[in-house]
Amino acid sequence: MDVEHDPDRRSGERADPVAENEQLREALSTQPSIEQAKGMLMLLRRWTAAEAFEALVVVSQHTNVKLHDVATVVVSAGSRAEGGLDDSEVDRRQRLGLVTPRR
Repeated sequence: MDVEHDPDRRSGERADPVAENEQLREALSTQPSIEQAKGMLMLLRRWTAAEAFEALVVVSQHTNVKLHDVATVVVSAGSRAEGGLDDSEVDRRQRLGLVTPRR
């Protein structure tokens, strides 16, 4: 966002470096759970990274829950699930149309 459109910076004031630092720390601390959740969705649904992220965003928006909280739930649920499928089971499920083939 440029200075003209940011009401906090129109008067020539700079953003509060302490607040900006805290926002960056928060973003860095939540990034691993979001990436893990994306990876789990990519593996289970055979989605791209963009598709997995979009799914997390949609759930976050529709439930009014922060993105990193949605990701934490996905990771937690996946951590309690059984191990992954072997290749023959993935192939069988693809033939039955139960999973989308990898692009």
